Amino acid sequence: MKLYEIKNDLVETLDLFLECGEDELAIDNCKEIFEFLKEELKSKSDSILKYIRNLDSEKEIISTELERLEKIKKSKESKIKRLKEYLLNIMLQLDSKKIETDIGSYGIRKSTKVDILDENKIPNEFIKLKTERVIDKVAIGNYIKTYGEVSGARIIENYSLQIRWLYGQERKIRKFKN
Repeated sequence: MKLYEIKNDLVETLDLFLECGEDELAIDNCKEIFEFLKEELKSKSDSILKYIRNLDSEKEIISTELERLEKIKKSKESKIKRLKEYLLNIMLQLDSKKIETDIGSYGIRKSTKVDILDENKIPNEFIKLKTERVIDKVAIGNYIKTYGEVSGARIIENYSLQIRWLYGQERKIRKFKN
């Protein structure tokens, strides 16, 4: 049975139970069905929790692997930078502008850049101001809770599923909007 089927059957069984009135056989029948559905719900929920735990473990493994690969990437980038600096120094020492090989060629190109020595001494005409517009959700929330309403904003209630594993860890799983 699927979880939504169990839920629907539980609702139907409760409706039948309420309609049974004084019929003992019907009441016992509804109780048995209800107990069966509760066990099915427990079993299905257990399977879902195991699947969530498995996905969570896989997520942690992926995060660890991403960190490891990021370190390798940075190491490779650093080696490339050092090798390019090494080639540049050799070419400058040899006063050579271009070197051709069987697999490609490389050369030196002169460029310029501005180096700022002291930002405080730079005239205002060369300074651009950046402003950032940030909405203060905490202040809006406090205002709505205290005074009632802010145009363009509202407070919504969310629910989060909390799973308490047998080994004591508590983890929040997705937030659902109501």
